[in-house]
Amino acid sequence: MTPCSPRVPRRPGPARARHLGLALALLSASACSTSFADATSRAAPHAPSGGEDDPAAKGAALAPQVPAAPGPAADGPAAHEPAADEPAADEPGGEPPTELHPELYTTCADARRIVVHKAARILELHCGARVVRRFEASLGFAPVGPKEQEGDGRTPEGEYFISRKFPSGFHRSLQLAYPNAADAADGLARGTITRAEHDAIVRALAGCREPPQTTGLGSLLQLHGHGGGADAGDWTLGCVAVDDPEIEEVYAFHRPGCDPDGRPRTSVVIRP
Repeated sequence: MTPCSPRVPRRPGPARARHLGLALALLSASACSTSFADATSRAAPHAPSGGEDDPAAKGAALAPQVPAAPGPAADGPAAHEPAADEPAADEPGGEPPTELHPELYTTCADARRIVVHKAARILELHCGARVVRRFEASLGFAPVGPKEQEGDGRTPEGEYFISRKFPSGFHRSLQLAYPNAADAADGLARGTITRAEHDAIVRALAGCREPPQTTGLGSLLQLHGHGGGADAGDWTLGCVAVDDPEIEEVYAFHRPGCDPDGRPRTSVVIRP
């Protein structure tokens, strides 16, 4: 088992201090090996594996998953098709576009996306090909490269959706449906997960459901509050963090579930 305490941010503020206090309390209680099943039945101060430590997230249990129409295929929800002027999800994409369209925050009628540019430490809200909001973000304490296994401190890269969202110990949390099908295939090839675990992940994604959170690939990866940007540093266990007022905007912009074709109503794209 890997230690559950996150790396301390470079310039801890009150929010960061509270997070460190939780981490120290957990270490003293030797609770780092809590399983996902345990987390859903009692309030544990920290998440197992590469997931974020969120007391309320696991106590409320993680609230019921968002109901959604089943996807049409056995390999997960249909992939988002990038616009002609939009980089693919697995490409760095260069510098994020600078023009903002805040008027679309409440009126967006196109596909909604939450886009994270890891290298730039930026989280954006997109309406179609247009950027609506832009926030500074913090990543896992080992930010370079895609997440591969429990405890590696990395933030995932690829396309995901939000399986549930809830008030949490980090103000608000939106949980990524991690791992995705590509993560599962890579994990199977590396021997990190079994064929049975791989197949269970694929089946869950095909129904627009949260994949199993008990494998060696890591678990409980979220977008949440309590501080993001250069002042905070990369302090999470793999989650993406922004400031509390900003996670409120992300929370409200997100539309849960999938459409009848199995396409998430709000996708999450995390770029290198």
